[in-house]
Amino acid sequence: PMMNPDPYSAIMIGNQPCRPTSRGHLSIRSSNPFAHPAIHPNYLSTDSDIAAIIDAARAVQKIVATPSMQGLITEEMAPVLSEMSDQDIIDDFRKRSGTVFHASCTCMMGPDPKTAVVDETLKVHGIQGLRVVDASIFPQVTSGNTNAPAMMVGAKGADLIMRDVN
Repeated sequence: PMMNPDPYSAIMIGNQPCRPTSRGHLSIRSSNPFAHPAIHPNYLSTDSDIAAIIDAARAVQKIVATPSMQGLITEEMAPVLSEMSDQDIIDDFRKRSGTVFHASCTCMMGPDPKTAVVDETLKVHGIQGLRVVDASIFPQVTSGNTNAPAMMVGAKGADLIMRDVN
């Protein structure tokens, strides 16, 4: 339903935090390699991330209240920000928000096996012959779309694999 156009003219103002501090984790459920892992995103698990959502919502509220925007808006759809408490905003955000399918940083790259999963050659620390070559190796979430950086990781990973094969 979210991909179908609305039967009326409308605008939507939203926010997308680019530097979340909340960290999730994955865990293996089974020795079966085809079993899906357990994914625990832990969205909004830090005070910083919660404050960012409230601040963004209040900024949207100020934008909507400007004369220019008020000249365009004939009615607001629920929920109406000006009627919401900070807790209402967080509750609504938890209920209606979601990922934009650009998961990353779950196998962070870095030199220290205590804090990172893969090294600078994308090899998994402590496991011979295993590399991770995707957006999960990013040490930090990108501020933009992950497509181009993921393709760059793929190209670099292919070069590293071919170097080892030859």
